[in-house]
Amino acid sequence: MTVDKHVDAPELEVDSVSVAYGDLVAVWDASLELRAGSITALVGRNGAGKTTLISGVCGLLPLRSGSVRLLGEDVTEVPPWGRVPRGMSAVQEGKRVFRDLTVRENLLLGLRGNRVKRAQFDSALAELYDRFPILGERRDQRAADLSGGQQQMLAIGTALASRPKVLLVDEPSSGLAPVFVDVVFECLERLRDEGMAILLVEQLVEEVLGGIADEVIVLERGRVTLRDAAANLSVDDVARGIYSS
Repeated sequence: MTVDKHVDAPELEVDSVSVAYGDLVAVWDASLELRAGSITALVGRNGAGKTTLISGVCGLLPLRSGSVRLLGEDVTEVPPWGRVPRGMSAVQEGKRVFRDLTVRENLLLGLRGNRVKRAQFDSALAELYDRFPILGERRDQRAADLSGGQQQMLAIGTALASRPKVLLVDEPSSGLAPVFVDVVFECLERLRDEGMAILLVEQLVEEVLGGIADEVIVLERGRVTLRDAAANLSVDDVARGIYSS
């Protein structure tokens, strides 16, 4: 069922956040909102602060200033593991899976995110295998034996196991063959159409503007330089935002 994207309350509110590594401030005064049934793409050059921002939003890095509200609750001081049962999951860059564990064992770790009761594990696993059939076929194989694209699907599946309302995804296309890039983007589009709010960090600007993103935010040198509906933007517009400072 497709969800109406024009709802009133955002699922995630990031208000004027600054994120630092020690004394080095890497993101300045960034704000964004994620709404149910939408994908917001965060684009910019390498080193622009995209991963830093997403790490601050999910709690992996402390905020120097600003706030994060998840489903109406202030989670600014909540650690990352405390945000998962509240409805947020993240897929970090680099196909982060436990390589020595099987596919099923990786997914079970995701299911222990507290939004899924132990008695529901079997049905939740069945849902994930239905979404990613290749993971069902290879459930007893070690993650290390999967291809790069399959590992990325496993990383996304593990994040989805806790049934989040908000999903943060960092560079899912990195290092993947084009066929797997298409599979990953199709998965994110389905999740969007099912009502999930998604923040997507991505380098493939043409693909982002080609239909996967509803809104695009350009980050350059840690500052937001452009924000607009994807339908209003061209690749040249994004390039000007990237090289504007």
